Amino acid sequence: MAKLKLGAIKDGKDKNRYCGPAVISAVTKLTTGEAARLIRKQRGRKAVTGTQTFEVRDALRACNIESFAVNIHRGEPATGTLAAWLRMSKEDRTPGRVFLIVAGHHWQLVSGRRYTCGRVREIVSIKDKRVKRRARVSEVYELTSDNVTKPSVNVSKPKDPNASVRAKARRIAKEIGAEIVTHGSHDAYKEIYPPSSITDEEDPYCGEHMTYDWEESLERLEGYKKIVEQQTI
Repeated sequence: MAKLKLGAIKDGKDKNRYCGPAVISAVTKLTTGEAARLIRKQRGRKAVTGTQTFEVRDALRACNIESFAVNIHRGEPATGTLAAWLRMSKEDRTPGRVFLIVAGHHWQLVSGRRYTCGRVREIVSIKDKRVKRRARVSEVYELTSDNVTKPSVNVSKPKDPNASVRAKARRIAKEIGAEIVTHGSHDAYKEIYPPSSITDEEDPYCGEHMTYDWEESLERLEGYKKIVEQQTI
C-alpha cells in the first residue's frame, strides 16, 4: 500500500471550521474552504456544516485518495471507545498508515501516535488531553494514495466582483467624512450619509440615502466629494 502523509489542517483566508473539511485538508493540498467547496460542488449543497460518510469519502476520492473500511473490533471486546480501538490497532498503526475515524459523531485522523481533527486543529499525540478517548467509534477507514492531487473541479475561492468598487467607496467616505451603513447578508443594501459639512439643502440625496449596490454607493460618494471640493474653493 502506498504511504500517505498526515499534514497540517490548512485554513487560508476562507476557513471552514467543521470537522469534515478539516480532515480532508489534513491529507490533501486543499484548504478547509476549498474542501468545503468541493463537497458543495459534488453534492449541490449551499453550506457545509455536518458531513455524511459518502461526502467525505467522495471528496477524498476526487483527490486520488481511496478509503477502505476497517473492522472496528476484530474479535476484541466491543467496548467501542476510541481508547479501545487505539489499543487494538497498535500494531497496525505504523508510520505512513493513515486512519480516518468517526468517533462521537466527529471526524478525526490517526497515523501512528499522531492525531488531528477539526476541533484540535493541530497535530498532537494520541495521548493529548484534547483527544476524546471515550468517544464511541462507529466507523474506521484506512486512507491510501500513490499521488495526492487537486480535484478536477475548480475549488478556488471566487473573486469578489465588488472588491475594487467597495474599496474605492470606503476610501472616499473616509477622506470626506461621509458614512456608509451596511445592512443585510453580504451588505445587500447600504445607507450613504454625507459629511457634516453638507446641509440637507445641499444634499442631492436628502431623504433618499438607501442604495442597493456598490456602484450606486460609489456614485453618491463621488457626488458628495465634488460638493466638498466646491466648498473649499
